[in-house]
Amino acid sequence: MQHEKLSEPQKSSSPSVGNAKIYDYDPDLSKHPIPPHLHAVPDQPNNKVDSYLIRFERLLNWLFRAMMLCAGLGLAFLMFSQVIMRYVLESPFTGIEEASILLAVWIYFLGMGYATREREHIHGGIVSLVVKDPYKVNIIRFIGSITCMIAAIIFGYFACKYALKELDRGRVSVNLRWPRGLWSASMIVGFAMMVGYFLLETINEFRDLRRTRRSRRARKQETQEV
Repeated sequence: MQHEKLSEPQKSSSPSVGNAKIYDYDPDLSKHPIPPHLHAVPDQPNNKVDSYLIRFERLLNWLFRAMMLCAGLGLAFLMFSQVIMRYVLESPFTGIEEASILLAVWIYFLGMGYATREREHIHGGIVSLVVKDPYKVNIIRFIGSITCMIAAIIFGYFACKYALKELDRGRVSVNLRWPRGLWSASMIVGFAMMVGYFLLETINEFRDLRRTRRSRRARKQETQEV
């Protein structure tokens, strides 16, 4: 009997790895797809101006995605060609490295803007652990969007200043002799995308705050009348 008791596995009081709780610091932003009131681009237009802007944004989104796809395929082709030329033909061309860096930089900054559109950039959410009121959380999130937009404007200003400086001095790359402005232009496009999408995100959040405030007032009046 004692042997049977010893052979029985003891149940541990600590939770297993499979049952471990995953703490979600910002449930709204962790949903996929993101709720429409938190997305940079609304699903349905409120007026004719919104419909035109949404169509224009979709055209730009298609263009930026096509640019990222072409740049990614071009980068893969250049890296493959460089490997063949260096290790098979034993005659590497250093200009490929400059072109690959150019494509990589464009992919990075275009992806930065696209991540802002999809709201996939790194975000916290510790405030939602302290503030339990959803309306107050939305206000704090709205202030955060404005702060991010201002920061993108500041960084974009210095990026434009740097790019114009490169163009004025006529700097070119070492091997291909291409203007350095081609590399710097990626920063301008990336930060311009961030500013534009943060602006749309802020407008969308502001409209949602107004709707929430009106619904709260209506509920408060109904409770007072009852």
